[in-house]
Formats: sequence, structure tokens, C-alpha cells
Amino acid sequence: MSMVKPSLAALFFLLVGVFMVQPVIAQDSPEAATDTTQPAVTADSLSDQQETDTVGSGAGTMYPMSPERRAKLISYSRFVNIWRFVGFFVTLGLMALILFTGFSARMRDWAGVVKKKFLVVWLFLVLFLIVDYLLNFPFHFYRGFIVENQYGFLNQSFGEWFAEDMLSLLVTAIVGVVPLWFLYWVIARSRKWWLWASVAAMPFAVFMIVIAPVVIAPLFNKYEPLKDKTLEAEILTLAEKAGIKGSDVFQVDASKQSSKINAYVTGLFATKRIVLYDTMIDNFESDEILFVMGHEMGHYLMHHIWKGLALAIILITLALWITSRTISPVIDRFKHRFKFDRLEDIASLPLIIIFVTILSFLMEPISNGVSRYMERQSDKFAMDISRVSAESAEIAFDKLSVFNLSDPDPHPVIEFWFYSHPALSKRINFVRNYKPSGT
Repeated sequence: MSMVKPSLAALFFLLVGVFMVQPVIAQDSPEAATDTTQPAVTADSLSDQQETDTVGSGAGTMYPMSPERRAKLISYSRFVNIWRFVGFFVTLGLMALILFTGFSARMRDWAGVVKKKFLVVWLFLVLFLIVDYLLNFPFHFYRGFIVENQYGFLNQSFGEWFAEDMLSLLVTAIVGVVPLWFLYWVIARSRKWWLWASVAAMPFAVFMIVIAPVVIAPLFNKYEPLKDKTLEAEILTLAEKAGIKGSDVFQVDASKQSSKINAYVTGLFATKRIVLYDTMIDNFESDEILFVMGHEMGHYLMHHIWKGLALAIILITLALWITSRTISPVIDRFKHRFKFDRLEDIASLPLIIIFVTILSFLMEPISNGVSRYMERQSDKFAMDISRVSAESAEIAFDKLSVFNLSDPDPHPVIEFWFYSHPALSKRINFVRNYKPSGT
């Protein structure tokens, strides 16, 4: 699935009100934080023409890692780390461009042709999404299509990739209008708008987590019960052992977008589910998949979605409070350039995105640190419940590194700041030395 651009990610962060700590087994990638069309890590990838690495015909075609694949992993990891910063500054630069040219105010004036406030907000959002997409397209096309295709991950033609981009924009325009309208409604009515916006983020985030698996995600992929009934029976037996009743396990045709491997838990209440990428089913052995499923069950039983959501709301509250205390002087200083002088003016949206982008970047070590702790808890639970050998767990992690070109041993600063999961080398070392409880 094609990734959503950095500024759209910041916008969606603002609209949905979530710094989501997504409990997934796969290793970190920049797409994980930017895809608004699926409630978990995206699979985007790359291969050069001279190498015959393929996914879907068995792990033997790529695993164990060849020297050529190792060189590709180093190259890709270096690029990803650089792009983390490139994407950040591109977002700030494009939002500043829209502001200082007065174009945001011009879009506000265009949206003002309609009379009802809600429709003004919606029309402005649509115009903003279009302008943002056009300005961002060269960077997005290079990162999301050229690079992913070059390294052999992308399984889409340009037309398919672009069509999903348009669908993602449509989803954002539909989902985003209500929280955006509420944000500006409360800004205009209360000096404590940051508090009321944060409080409102909770039910909206829960609503999104509930409906995303059954309404949004199926727009992009086909979700169906596991076709391998033997594997399904093993997973359900494991779930019963863990004390999980009525759990649903789905497989998704993620290979239509990318060759990357992943699994995740998502949803709440009746929509909770564990999802396996078809690429994992094709390339992992049964014990390796059971370890992954044990990990995901650990997330569910330890209520990591709820804990992640609680952390998200706390960070959102802090970010919006800081914004409320610091944004007015900026508006006063540049009001003649911006062509608006009040925060409640819808034209201030790019400025709010700048503040949110900077604050979310600075808060990443907090959310990622908590996430890494929860991932370690789930790895421990998986070893206890699945009873697979340490070797099978090691191989599962090693395959994630090989297939996804995930750096198993990133620089400590990169891991501290950007990784929502412990480095794969640390996870491998943990399962290698861990003694399951009761042994």
C-alpha cells in the first residue's frame, strides 16, 4: 500500500488525535507511521534487476541472507534513516510555503463561497489535501514508488499505486472533516480548547480503531479467514490456551502491494482481530508463525491497545497545550504574511500542522520507549505461551530482517528516537537466552 505523505500524516495525527503505539511484530519502517489507510504497519519494498530475490515462492529463494542481500539491507537502512529527517523537513518546508505565500488564506477565501461553517471546513480540507498532495508528489513518488520499486518491494504498477493514493486521500477527506470542524469550533469558544480537543480525541480514536478493520482496511485489501485449516486450528488452540475466546484470525493479500512481511493485532470489541500477511504465510514455518501469533495474543491480553491509546491522549494533550501557549506570538509576528490574525481562522491549519509535526518528532522517544517495553513484554509472553524453540523464534526475527531489509543492529540513537520495537539483534538475543516460565 502506498504510503501517505509526511504532511498528510501530521494532518491525520491532528484529526484522529492519536500518537498510536501500534502493537505489531514486524520491525520499524517509516511507512508504519505514515499510512492512514490501515491500522498497522504498511508493507512497501525494493530489488535491483540483477538479483533474483522474490517472495511468495518459499523462503528458500531469499533466506538465509546472501552477501548481496546484506549489501542491499545496509543501503536501504541508510536511506531510511536519512529519509526520516528529509520527510520531517519537507513537511515543515511545504507547510511554511503554503503559509508565507498567503495561499492558505486564499484557500480559506475560496472555501468561503459556501455559507455553512461545516461545509467551509470540509471544502478547505479538500483544497488543502489537493494542494498538499501536488506539492508533496515529487518527494512521495520518489520515496513511495521509485525507491520501493528499486529495492524490490513494490508489487504495483504506477496506475495501481496512484489509484490507492487517490482512495487514501478520499478516505482522509471523509474521515477528517468532523474532528477538524470540532477542533476549530472549540478553538473559537474556549481558551482551554487544547483540553476539550484532547478529551474528544479519545472517543473518536476508539471509533476509528473499531471501524477501521471492517470499513477502511477492506477498501485496500481482501481480508479472509486463514485458508490453511491446519494452521488455523493450531492458532485457535494457542488462543484457547492463552484464554482468548472467540478470536478471529485473518489473512490479508498484502502481497498485492508489497513483498514485506508483517502481522498485527487491531480493532476493539467485536472488530478485534489478528491479521497475517500472506507473505508471512508463504515464507514462515508453522512454529515461526505460532511464535508471532503468541506475540500478538500477548498484546491483546496485556491490553496494549488501550495502554497505547491512553499514552496517545496524554501526549496529544501535552502537544496541544504547548501549541496553545506558543502559537499566538507566531501569528502576531507574521499575520501580514499569513493573511490571518486569529488561531480560529481555518487558514491556520498549516501552522498547527507545523507545531504538531515538531512536537510529535520531539515526543517520539517517549512513545517509542513505551512501545519497545510493550514489545518486549509480548516477546516474553510468546515464548511462554507458544513453547516454540528459541531457534524458531530467532529464525522468525531473522526472516523479518532478510525480507524487509530491516537493520538488525541500528545506531543506538536511531533506535532510541525512532524505533517502536527493540532492535532485531536485541530481540534475537533475548529469545536465545530466555527460559520460558515453568521450565
